[in-house]
This record gives sequence, structure tokens and C-alpha cells, in this order.
Amino acid sequence: MEYRNFGKSNLEVSVLGFGCGAVGGLMVHGEHEEMIRSVEYALEAGVNYFDTARMYGDGLSEIHTGGVLRELGAREALVGTKVRIRSNELGNIEEAISRQIDNSLLRLGSDCVDVVYTHNRIAESPFLDDDALNLEHLESVVNGFEAAVKSGKIRYWGFNGLGETDAIKRAIEKYKPSGLHTCYNMLNPSSGSAVSESFPYQNYDGLIDICDDIGVGTVAIRILAAGALTGSTNRHALAAQNVAPIATGKTLKEDVDRTALYEFIVEEGYTENLVEASLRFAISNEKLSTALIGLSSLNQLKQAVEAIERGPLDPEILDKLRAIWSVS
Repeated sequence: MEYRNFGKSNLEVSVLGFGCGAVGGLMVHGEHEEMIRSVEYALEAGVNYFDTARMYGDGLSEIHTGGVLRELGAREALVGTKVRIRSNELGNIEEAISRQIDNSLLRLGSDCVDVVYTHNRIAESPFLDDDALNLEHLESVVNGFEAAVKSGKIRYWGFNGLGETDAIKRAIEKYKPSGLHTCYNMLNPSSGSAVSESFPYQNYDGLIDICDDIGVGTVAIRILAAGALTGSTNRHALAAQNVAPIATGKTLKEDVDRTALYEFIVEEGYTENLVEASLRFAISNEKLSTALIGLSSLNQLKQAVEAIERGPLDPEILDKLRAIWSVS
């Protein structure tokens, strides 16, 4: 397993991260034995970063993730979780952050968590979106995070890199978080690759490059586009059955249909399937810190580890992908 620096922090994270969210569903709805076997396999394979949040299963993901890691005695594991500020908490953001971190620590069964991120989008005018924070809100967020660092409850903090691209860029440059979650996949590679002016989805305009320049660690999310890059609309029984796309098409089916652009990778024998292609595409960006895979089963994890072990995609494939993005 390859490890990469997490920005300017002293953390080294596995290039494959274990997503504990509700989209995959394993660490929310899975059987305890399957969770144990999956996390144990991940640790043995060298996966050391586990990404959870209070919003995943209304706290169940944090409870299960923390419990399994304690049961396995996994002291080497790094855990990231998130706080989400509701509109009625904007008047006292620092207090809300302190309370949510305390509650997350209780669910995780820990005295300290490695990284805490915001779970809100970032926008210039959040009044049009009650889930968004603006730069003024983020000043209070940062104050709350820094107080938690000083008290020893968290080691580092970061932002959710969804929302308005320009606002996200300004937030990164002004506050210099330790980490950023960013959407990054073959359907929407704009966080780390140039796209055409006619690109049909949100252009994140090189957020991974900006973060690398500043020294911010990056966590790629939606690397399979919520399952669309399996090439099928079929869902595992534990997975979320209805998932809203992020920065791609309007529906999962629309995203699945667009994967036809990338079937050449399999047809020409570069990879065995689109999942392998997607995983290896993500880690091909050397500026990315870690790529999260949402999981429903141990078998999916094994397939992901095997794909990662094959390394980045060949340069000629990446050139063909860039040619696609330059015109569509």
C-alpha cells in the first residue's frame, strides 16, 4: 500500500481510504462480523484512513467504526469525521462545533479524533442554500476547530469542498485547512484535470492542484460516482438505493449511460472492469492524498485493494481520457 503526505500535517495516509458512509452502507447497516472482517482485512492490506460522519446513519457509522477499531486494537488507524452546522446554529457556530465534536468522540469511544471536517457546502450567498456556509461563517468554524485542537480533542481540521467553486477556492486560500474533501472521478475530473469550456458539469477548476500548492491534504470522494462507474444501476442490498449525484448528471442512470465514454479502457484490455479503472484513475493523480471507496461488503474491499495494487493507469490511457475531457 502506498502512503502519501496529508498536506503539511504530520499524517501519512494510505492512498486508498475506507469510506464508512451510507452510500456503501457497510459500516451503517452491515452485520458486525462482516464489519470486523472488512476492517481487519483493510488494516492488514495497509489501509489506515477511515472516513465517517455523524450524518451517516444518524451516528451509527461513528458508533460502528469506533467500536470495530477498538475491538481490533487498531491504534495505527487514522479517523476523520465531520460536523454539520444547521441554519438554527449559525448564531453560535463555535458552541455547535464544540458540542458536535464532543458527541462524535462519545460515539467513536475516543478522547481525540485525527481530522474533523465541515459537512456543509461552501457558498458566497448561503441564504439561497440553508446547508451552505460562507467565508464569514467559516471564520467562526475555524475558531471552533482551533479551540478543539488546543484542548486536545482533534489533531487537524478541514473543509467539505462542495458548493460554489470560487467560494471554495477563497476559503482554502484564506483559512488554509489541513484537509479538503473533493469530488473526483472520471465523469467529473475537474478537481485535478483540465476540462473543456463546454464541460456539462460543475468545474472545480483544479482544486487538488490549489491544495497541493498551499499544503492542504485532499480526500477524493465519489470516485465511483455513487456507483455509476460500475457501469450498472444495480445496487447492493446494504447500499443506499437512491443516491443523488454530485457534480455529474441529474440521475444515476444518466451517469451510468455516460460511462460508455470510458468502456474503451476495458475493451482494449487496460483494466478488467470500470471499477478498477476508476480506482486506478484516482490514484494516478500524485497530488491527491487519498481516494475514498464506499463499501457494501468485504468482497468489494478486496477488489478495491487488488485494483490499487496494480498501480496508476498507464500514461497513454490518461492521455486518451484528457482528450475526451477536452471536447466533452
